[in-house]
Amino acid sequence: MSHEDDAPPPPPRPSPFARLKHWHATLSLANRLGLYALVLTAIGVLAPVAAAVWTATTGPEVGLLVDQDNNGCTSVWTVPDRSAELVDDIIANKDNRQLARWERDGRITHRGSVKAQVGVHSAEAPIEVRDLTITVLSRTDPVTGEQSRAQGCGGEPDDGDEPDFVVVDLDTLPIGTDVPIGYLQGSDQQAQARAEADLLGEQITLPRTVGAQDFYSFTLVGRSAGHDTEWRATVTWWDGEQVHTDVLDNDGAPFRVTGPLPIRED
Repeated sequence: MSHEDDAPPPPPRPSPFARLKHWHATLSLANRLGLYALVLTAIGVLAPVAAAVWTATTGPEVGLLVDQDNNGCTSVWTVPDRSAELVDDIIANKDNRQLARWERDGRITHRGSVKAQVGVHSAEAPIEVRDLTITVLSRTDPVTGEQSRAQGCGGEPDDGDEPDFVVVDLDTLPIGTDVPIGYLQGSDQQAQARAEADLLGEQITLPRTVGAQDFYSFTLVGRSAGHDTEWRATVTWWDGEQVHTDVLDNDGAPFRVTGPLPIRED
C-alpha cells in the first residue's frame, strides 16, 4: 500500500450557503443597505430572501445591523507588549476581518475611540425610534503598549449623505447606569463630544419615524481619554402598539476602547 493511500482526504468545499454568508460578512454597512434595498424592491417571491439576509432581526417589524468599525485604513490601536509582533502586521494589514479577530481576542484594542455603524430597517409598517442609551459596563486602567495606526487606503471621497452621529465621552459617565441621549445632548460634560459630532455630520435627533420598508442609519462613537472601558448601547423603538428595546454591541461582546493616557486626578 502506498503512502498516498494513507493521506487524509481533502477538506470539503464550503457549501454555497457558507460561501454566501462569508461574502455577506465582508460587505460594508453601506453596501449591505444597498443590497437590501435592491432585494426589497424585487418581486414578491423574493421577500423571504430579504428577511434572511439581515444579520440580526428583532422581529417582524424591524431589522438591526450593528457593525463595529475595524477599518484597516483608519483605525488606531494600542498593541500591548505581549502582542508586539503584530505592530508591523497591523500597518500592512488591509483585512478588516483579521483585525476584528485580533481585537476580539484582546491582542489589540481600539485607542482613543471606537466606532460602530447602526442600521435600522422597518418592515411592513412604520416604526418610531424613541431613545438611545449608553451604558458603561466596566472601567479600568488603560491598556499600555505601542500605538499602531493602519495606513490610509486613499480612494475617492464618498459624496453620499453622511449618517447621523452620536459621540460620547465615556470617562464622564457612571458605571452600570443607562444614560439616555437626552442627557448626553444637554450635559456640559459632553460638550466636546457634541462638537465632534457636528464636525462629522449631523447629531442624531430622536424620536424619529422610519417609514415602512425604509432605512435609517447612524454612527455611534465612544471615546475614552484615560481608561480601558467596556460599554454598550440600547435602542428603544415603538411599533405602534408595543415598545421594544434592543442592545447594540460588538456581535454579543461589549464595545471596548482604551485611553492613551491615565486620567489625572485634580
